[in-house]
Amino acid sequence: MKEKALYYVIRRNEVLKLNNMSNGYSILEVPHKFAYSYYFSLFNKSPSSIVCPTFWELKWSIGCPFSCDYCYLQGTFYGKKNFRLKDLSKLKEKLNGLLMWAEEKNVRLLFNAGELCDSLAVPTATEKLVRILKDVLVKYPHHRVLMVSKAGLEHTKKFLMNIKNFEDFFIVSYSINAEEVARIFEKAPSIKDRIKGAKEAKEYGLGVRFRIDPMIPIENWERCYTKLIDDILSLDTDPQRITIGTLRGLQKTLRYSKNKEWIAYLKNGEKTGWGLKLKFEVRKMMYTLVLEKLKEYGYKGDVSLCKETYEIWQELVKSNLLYHPGKCSIWENVKCNCRL
Repeated sequence: MKEKALYYVIRRNEVLKLNNMSNGYSILEVPHKFAYSYYFSLFNKSPSSIVCPTFWELKWSIGCPFSCDYCYLQGTFYGKKNFRLKDLSKLKEKLNGLLMWAEEKNVRLLFNAGELCDSLAVPTATEKLVRILKDVLVKYPHHRVLMVSKAGLEHTKKFLMNIKNFEDFFIVSYSINAEEVARIFEKAPSIKDRIKGAKEAKEYGLGVRFRIDPMIPIENWERCYTKLIDDILSLDTDPQRITIGTLRGLQKTLRYSKNKEWIAYLKNGEKTGWGLKLKFEVRKMMYTLVLEKLKEYGYKGDVSLCKETYEIWQELVKSNLLYHPGKCSIWENVKCNCRL
């Protein structure tokens, strides 16, 4: 039986050498051995109704020692989300093969190293990964790795020590939330500590991104998220990109979540191609608040929504708060957390 072809949309900023892109993008067929590997894969699970560009996962470990009530890893791993480092003995060989192919195809790749784990939460494991990545990326210097984390200052400092002289190869994306939301639903370093980590990474010369996700409409949520934007933009973290999302529950997450109090916020919510979401109008109000606040600050970086419906994007485009995401399932304009 012939294997299904997998495709990756390449944008202008993702080519090694400029070529003719009449639409601003081109489409590359990806061999199955690269699209579905033990160590990396193409994330293309989102249905056409959900705006989410295909991106590359680096699957070096699974699970997370932090404990957030709403975490989707509870569903991904059927309730067993304890951190496990994979056998990395063949990662160098396999990654060399993929990057050699990528350079032949004239494409730069960004690997999301935090889709199935927290990239910085276990420093000894992160150190083992970084050691291999440095050996590979020095030969392929056009590619990047995205470290996604709820880590604080101490985790960040350990990571920065490990990547000394290799800073250009890494981008760090900090998952943050309103302090009140984190206090109720997250067991991880405090929001203040994460922002301190982001500032340290920025001062060290790394590209820094933020994920404000999942926004949850607790009491006085408007004040809570206004303060969050004030905090991240007044403390000179200078994020190059901010991706925002609201609370959602995939079927397995709803089933395997240990503490289910957060699910009450999804009552009478919208059933979408990416799980049960907050009511449409509530999501629209929350996005509007954050996007307007970013405009007030004169924020010049890229902004996007995470795994959100096309209908929500359309509403925010009409309000001149977001750009058009592009063609259905191509989403060539989306400048989100997981893309270069």
